Amino acid sequence: MKALRKGISPIIATVLLILIAIATGIVIYAFATGWIGGRLNQGSGPQAVLVVETGYWDKDNNLFVLYVRNDGGAPANITRAYITDPNGNVYYIDVSHISSDASLAKAGSGQGVIVTPGNVNTTAIYYGATSLSVQSGYAYKVTIVSTDGSEVSYTIRA
Repeated sequence: MKALRKGISPIIATVLLILIAIATGIVIYAFATGWIGGRLNQGSGPQAVLVVETGYWDKDNNLFVLYVRNDGGAPANITRAYITDPNGNVYYIDVSHISSDASLAKAGSGQGVIVTPGNVNTTAIYYGATSLSVQSGYAYKVTIVSTDGSEVSYTIRA
């Protein structure tokens, strides 16, 4: 006796595979656009873009002076500074030792930001209180950070 074997026709099988592929693509597209779109619209992260025009060491007054410009779309207020000495030691400069006019209101605005490391008790990040002694002829990296997390570094030779 001959076995009756009946299957799905090749045309119907092809149409089903195409429909499954289209449905899978729609689900992946919906997930990707929702996830990526949500990430782009959150607006998290730094909105200010800090740029150092120039900087120098004022040895007479023991000051690092940086001329900073804000190229971002949001205001920036400089609240922290870090100085890395030639040996790689990183010093945190308290906000009271940063000039009080360190707010860059809008894009394109710029002004001097003064960081006072000399003869003040700064805090070394890795080993407690110490005094940073700036030596002539050595390079120091000064990093300034705004309230939204934007930061910029600039190397100054004392």
